[in-house]
Amino acid sequence: MINYAAILAILVISTFSGSAGALALKKGMNDLPQLSFKSVVTNAWIYLGTFLYILSAITNIVLLKFLDYSIAFPMTSLTYVWTVIISYFIFKEKLSLRKMAAVILIIIGVFIISQ
Repeated sequence: MINYAAILAILVISTFSGSAGALALKKGMNDLPQLSFKSVVTNAWIYLGTFLYILSAITNIVLLKFLDYSIAFPMTSLTYVWTVIISYFIFKEKLSLRKMAAVILIIIGVFIISQ
């Protein structure tokens, strides 16, 4: 029997950690005074971003165990939703009507595909 609550939790972890990982890497790169090997390997944000990307990949693999690929892969587009939300709060990026419409359409699309 499929536990839909567990699948939903894995989906949220997978998509949120992928988005947060990318944003942590962006933060880490923004904080570098210069681009050099030493400055990259000593930046904690780079390690956090890498860890979150790996977590996202592992949870995505687990998700593929329980869902058809034609359902699981489109659901990963929720990463874009998290990215817009996190970028708004962390990087103070503007949330235009176009971005809000895109987020709503992604959510509707994921809902339709999951049915």
